Formats: sequence, structure tokens, C-alpha cells
Amino acid sequence: MPGVSSRRLLLVALLSVIGVGTSAAALAQHPTRRAGPYEVTLLAPPDGLYAEEEMELEFRVTDTRAETESGPSPVLFARFSCQVDMPSMPSMGRFDEIAHREAVAGVYGVHPTFPHGGDYRFCITLLPPAEQLAMNPRPDAPFTVEFPLEVADALSSPRPAFSRVRPYRLEVVSTPSPLVAGEPADLDIRVRLENSVDLREVTDFDLVHERLLHLFLVRKDLGYFAHEHPELVAPGIFRLTYRFPAPGEYRLFADVAPRDAGSQVLSTRVLVQPGAAPPAAPPSSRLTSPSLIANAGGLRAEIVLPEGGLPAGRTKTLVALIGDAAGRPVEDLTPWLGALAHLLLIHQDGETFAHAHPDEREPSVGKDGRIPFLVRLPKPGLYRAWLQCERRGKIVTLELAVEARAVSAPAL
Repeated sequence: MPGVSSRRLLLVALLSVIGVGTSAAALAQHPTRRAGPYEVTLLAPPDGLYAEEEMELEFRVTDTRAETESGPSPVLFARFSCQVDMPSMPSMGRFDEIAHREAVAGVYGVHPTFPHGGDYRFCITLLPPAEQLAMNPRPDAPFTVEFPLEVADALSSPRPAFSRVRPYRLEVVSTPSPLVAGEPADLDIRVRLENSVDLREVTDFDLVHERLLHLFLVRKDLGYFAHEHPELVAPGIFRLTYRFPAPGEYRLFADVAPRDAGSQVLSTRVLVQPGAAPPAAPPSSRLTSPSLIANAGGLRAEIVLPEGGLPAGRTKTLVALIGDAAGRPVEDLTPWLGALAHLLLIHQDGETFAHAHPDEREPSVGKDGRIPFLVRLPKPGLYRAWLQCERRGKIVTLELAVEARAVSAPAL
């Protein structure tokens, strides 16, 4: 190749060996954003993104001011800050990581874990020159580009459960042990790094809806529900003194955000033995059908489903109409934990979890007692739903039930 410098020859050879010489046709299949002289191409996993397991998001960055035989020159040494969030839920914990360089020149990657399926946003920011590596050439002209991400539910992942990488584990240790119904116990709660040699504890957390940890305690038969906020008593250790009212198997769900890792929903189970006294609270009626109206604490809630109902694995808007005992719309709810209301849904299997908050993009949330929720139910079937809100200094929990219908696979 006459007239080509030795440096350029070396770069072309390197690209050929490690496979960066991707054809223009192949790259055209991936979304690309342009920012000044730079082009950023998202290289998402070919089989898609899935919730509740560590995923790899890669992107390729090129500089159109310099050309190689394969096209624009890859940006070899750069520092990028990457964030993943949910535009519809800005108060949810955000993933934030400095991208690492991959083996392929000009390609960078991060490893987010999505708490549930839905529509996310991936923001890539080239840091200012002062924060770049001391290499030559050094990238300039800081920029930010955004890519929408569609994340599927964990149940639709093509990977078998045992092979999925889950970075965190929830651990609950009770004192005394075993747990006995009607008797108080201290629950020590830790979030551990699943892939660390010593299963070390996470000690740094971001706030999620005004708390470091939200703990939901649900009996397997869905006859009991509680929403608690354990206190941080030592680095990495949360404690809740609690009295389980009745024996049985309980599933504990923790909504927590390890620093810069984004929101995570972790769960474990505990067994509660019968006590000497009879259960303090009888179980709720068995979940057999949808129940779209509930009354509690002087409030009445009615669920209005979207046209066609709630398809499993799809994000839909479900509307809660909140009124008083006389049926008049209530407009004096007080924001609680960063939202006007919270909706927790558990599938009839006692294990599948969905947490919904009002659509924060809607400016009229709460007007005429109307609260729209963005809901995504991972699998078909009945779900017990607990709607929580605050009015006049009192937290009210209304118990309802909705059904998710199966969605037929598209014909090939």
C-alpha cells in the first residue's frame, strides 16, 4: 500500500487480526449516534437484554477525522462514563460505571444488571480531556449520546437459570433462630457480592425512594404482606426487629441499590414455626379471581385496566382511582417515599415480584384521584396487588388482585 505510514499499516494489521474490520453492512444493523467527529455504535447482545442477570453492553467509537482501510479510525484510548436509567421512573436507582476497554480496538463495555423488564435508556459520555488517559492521541470534545434499551423479563431469558450471572445475593439471619410466630426476632440483612471469593458484604448504597433498603415480607399463600425499612446498624448490615403474626413460609424481597449499580430486587425465604399462641392475623381469602375494588382506612381504590387487559411481559398503564368512603375523588394524598402511591404485585406462585410506581412523566398524577401506574407483569396468571399511599399522616394499604394474560408468540 504505497504512501501509507508504518503506524497506519500497523493499525490496519491489528484491526484485521482482532476482527475490528467489521463490514459497513454489519455495523449498519446496529444503532449509531453521531457527536461531532465521533460515531458511537451500540453493540448489544445478539439474543437481547434480560432482567435479573448481569448483561454486557458494548459500544464501538470511531473518529471520522482519521481513516483506515476499514473506515473511520477506532478511538483506542478513552474514558467513557456510562449510565443506565428508566426515563419513566427517574427516582429509581441509576447504574453508573466507567467503561472498560475490550480486546477489540475501539470497543468498550459495561456490565449492568436490570431489576426488571421494561424500557431503559443508555447514556454514554466521553469525559473531558483532563479526565482522559495520558495517551497519544487523546480524545477531545466531550459529548453524550443516548440509546433506548428494551429489556425482556427474566423468565424469557434463553440461558438456563444455573448459568445466569447474578452479582448480588440477599442474606437474612434471625436471632433467635428458628423464627417463631408471635415472638419478636432481630433480622440481620446483608447484600453480598455473589461472585467474590469471600461473598463479601456490600457496604455502600444509593437511596431508592428515600430509603437505603425497602423490605417486603409476603407469606407464600399471599395471606400476609408488610413493607418495612430496616435500619443500617453497621457497615453492610441492616436490622429489623419483627414479629411474624402467623407460621408459614415467607418470601422476603429487598429493593436496594448498591452504589452506582442501579436498583436491584433480591429475595430469599424464611420459615416461621408455630408459636404457643394462635395466629394474630388470619390469612386473606385465597386468590382465585381478579379483585379490582378495595376499601381500607377510609379510602376506596378501583383499578382500571388498559383496553385488552394486562398482557404478560408488556409494559402497560394501569390506572388507580382513589376516592373516599363516599366515593368522592381524593386529591389530598401526601407523597410518601418519593411517590404519591406505590403498587406491589406478587404472582400466585408467591415468588414472582413486580413493583410499580406512578408514571412520573404525567404532570396530572393525583388529579381527581387518578394515579397512572406503569405495570409490567413477568408471567401470566393472577397477582395479588397491594396499593399503598399516605393520607392525613396515615399509611393506607389496599389489597386488590389483577390477572396477566398469556401473549401468543408471533407467527413466523
